[in-house]
Amino acid sequence: MPARHLRALLGALAATCLLATCRDAQRPPNVVVIALDTLRPDCLGTYGHTRDTSPNLDRWAAKSVVFENAQTAAPWTAPSLLSVMTSLYPSVHGISTFPNPGTMNERVTTLAEVLKARDYATGAFTDGGYAKRQYGLGQGFDTYPLNEGDTPEQHASNLLHPMRLAENLERTLRWIEEFKDEPFFLFFHTYEIHGPYMPPEADIRDLRPDYREQEEHAELVKKIDHMLATGEIDAEGVRLVLKHKEHCNAGADKKEMELLYPKLKEYGIRTSDPDIMGFWRDLYDAEIRHTDRELERLFKRLEQADLAENTIVVIVSDHGEGFGEHGYVGHGNALHDEALRVVLMLRAPGIAPRRVSEVVNNVDVMPTVLDLVNVPRESLLLQGRSLVPALRGEKLPDTPVFSHSLAREDREGRQWSVREGRWRLVWDEEKQQSQLFDMESDPGELVDASAQNPKVAERLLGLLRAQRDIDNAFRERASGPPGSFAPTANDLKEFDHLGYIEIDTPKEPKPPKWLPLPRLGQ
Repeated sequence: MPARHLRALLGALAATCLLATCRDAQRPPNVVVIALDTLRPDCLGTYGHTRDTSPNLDRWAAKSVVFENAQTAAPWTAPSLLSVMTSLYPSVHGISTFPNPGTMNERVTTLAEVLKARDYATGAFTDGGYAKRQYGLGQGFDTYPLNEGDTPEQHASNLLHPMRLAENLERTLRWIEEFKDEPFFLFFHTYEIHGPYMPPEADIRDLRPDYREQEEHAELVKKIDHMLATGEIDAEGVRLVLKHKEHCNAGADKKEMELLYPKLKEYGIRTSDPDIMGFWRDLYDAEIRHTDRELERLFKRLEQADLAENTIVVIVSDHGEGFGEHGYVGHGNALHDEALRVVLMLRAPGIAPRRVSEVVNNVDVMPTVLDLVNVPRESLLLQGRSLVPALRGEKLPDTPVFSHSLAREDREGRQWSVREGRWRLVWDEEKQQSQLFDMESDPGELVDASAQNPKVAERLLGLLRAQRDIDNAFRERASGPPGSFAPTANDLKEFDHLGYIEIDTPKEPKPPKWLPLPRLGQ
């Protein structure tokens, strides 16, 4: 090739690179955070589930960096999502008290506020409940529509009560079209997978071909009405009502459901019976199938050329769900892997897909995003670490991560846990004792390994003690007492529907209190 042609080619390439650099400098990457409430990683194909629950999420994961051992800072919605958005643990950002966590102190800086200050359009679309803006999630968002109470009528199952997912997606897609020509930060959240599990009948029948919802629901209503009228119910009725406990209330509120409890022992019926627990797992998997199918519309839009080349997408769940592994169904009170392990995958232009096995926490999301969008974070008080080295294929060091269980009323915490590599230690504040689990040899966390590994247990307990001191210092510098927030009647209906509270015996929630974190053992 003649020298002049080579010089011309190099000049053209340089100009192209310069234009691309200028264009990138003028248009920062979009950021999308998708929060799938209550989603256990092990119920997705990409994390090893044998059922075909998640073809669209699995395809998305194949082009993403998938974190196989991500942990949540808290196994319930409000504190977990705020840890994602602030990179602070719940005891620092202050939203940890149940059922009225208050509203986060405005001194706390959120990811939305940082991006908005850099001229990002900011929009959030959630299913309400504990993902409402009032708890602090709204800080920094220009768009964050409120939802009215999502409460089923009596005798309601999914036959009569569709969830909000489709409507929420429609609003989200319209917002993307409105702001696609400027940098935007989108936060999308759905409660679809959260109990009560109300998937479309077709999704249940894919897993249980003989299931007929109308017939079974009619029989359920008949049994419930008879029980409420007479106070009596036979074994078949007890089993049917218990089976549908996580599906629909069929007219029996929580107080009236107490009529069943003495009958369980009388008839020898347990929630762990395969036909009951198996049905709950089928409902849960069916909810995942339904959510996955609906998300395809959002994924297709994000993969279109005008967004795919300049959009960072984080998919995360706020917590998992227990199905009897440690004697409970649900989440919030126990610090085991079924509730603490979460989905975390990140897809960004120029980042090759890979799997990351090291333990990380959802407080790591914000610093990672800020590094990817080239926003300095030295002036921000963050407790998470950037995962960008892992995105590049580097091995992450074994850094301890912490979790905090649901705290009732003004008690700062019932349980705390630290996870480092293969080990998890759980401290129970009421019992003033700890348990140590070896996640490699005992992934089900069934055997306390403290006696065999006393030095490990003491070292991890020391990490928890040190973290208390760190959290206290961060509280003074980064946050402050949460503000009072009185739940509305619709809020209470939503919390009741989600299974968090009972509104048949209402009482005034106590305002959140801001107390120094006690040292362990005090």
